[in-house]
Amino acid sequence: MVRGDTTGQIVQVRRRVRATAEQIFDLWTKPDLMVRWMSPFPGAVDCKASCDLRPDGTFSLVMSSEQSSREVSGTYVLIDRPRKLVFTWIGPLTNDVNTLVTVELDPRGDETDLVLTHERLPTSAIVEGHTRGWGNILDHLAEVVSIR
Repeated sequence: MVRGDTTGQIVQVRRRVRATAEQIFDLWTKPDLMVRWMSPFPGAVDCKASCDLRPDGTFSLVMSSEQSSREVSGTYVLIDRPRKLVFTWIGPLTNDVNTLVTVELDPRGDETDLVLTHERLPTSAIVEGHTRGWGNILDHLAEVVSIR
């Protein structure tokens, strides 16, 4: 059962990334690029991704490590290329609560300030896990753009 809770806790992660907002937006919205960095686990990235990038379009991710696997899906709520992307985020690690992720991109010359806000998280333990996971995900994103 999916619950659409509108209350809950928030995770916010900020990074300055050495890439343009357009490059970063593409990394978030193109499955062939998502698979290169989308993983909450440290170390090697193993991800399968699909998406239908349009309002009310869906995406799904299967992110794996040697020890574990994470499955997540969601629906695109707002697509404002290259400044903002808003989507739902749901899976076993959100207790099947329909949470909300906002990615904001603010260009700074050849760098971009990225602010990721994940709302509606139901428990403190889930907040802790997602704080670590998003940190690893954004580390992988920064690594991918540094080797482009």
